[in-house]
Amino acid sequence: MTDQPKSSELIHFHLPEWRDSHAVTQQVALALNHGHKKIVLSGARGDRLLLAGLTGPWAAEIRIDGDVGTELARGLDTPAIFVLVDGNAGAGAGYGLKSGTLVIAGRSGALLGSHIEGGEIWAIGDAGNRLAHCANGGRIIVGARIGPMAMDRRRAGTLTIRAFPHPAEEAQEMAHKIAGIRAWPEPLS
Repeated sequence: MTDQPKSSELIHFHLPEWRDSHAVTQQVALALNHGHKKIVLSGARGDRLLLAGLTGPWAAEIRIDGDVGTELARGLDTPAIFVLVDGNAGAGAGYGLKSGTLVIAGRSGALLGSHIEGGEIWAIGDAGNRLAHCANGGRIIVGARIGPMAMDRRRAGTLTIRAFPHPAEEAQEMAHKIAGIRAWPEPLS
């Protein structure tokens, strides 16, 4: 019989040791199934399709350190998951997001939130072209500049553009949450 992890236990995956984002996503799902509430993916260097298709009932926070590649969290459908990218994101981050919260602290590439159906995306830095392309729901909050053709072919959903830090209570709460996740202890090697 194994002990259940404490919700405060931090689990760490060092991405350069993995070559397959699908395998990383499977390991993250396994950690979530075992009750882990705090997960760090460190060393991201353009990893494509991280957390793509992650679906489940978990309540947890995931921090990705570094720059992620294209289609981060594609089709994410986990209502109580909070994903913080402490870096930049390539094109198509949050494509088809159904539920959950995705926060990108750096710049976001083109097509951020394309085909989003639900959940929230917070882009703290600049967002690329065609933000919320074909959006059918959800909410995107952008803290800096956006590229041309934002919300083209949008059917539903909300786009809010704010400067960060912003005095709005919601933005202050988000800044506090991000600071708390960044303050997690460094994972042991």
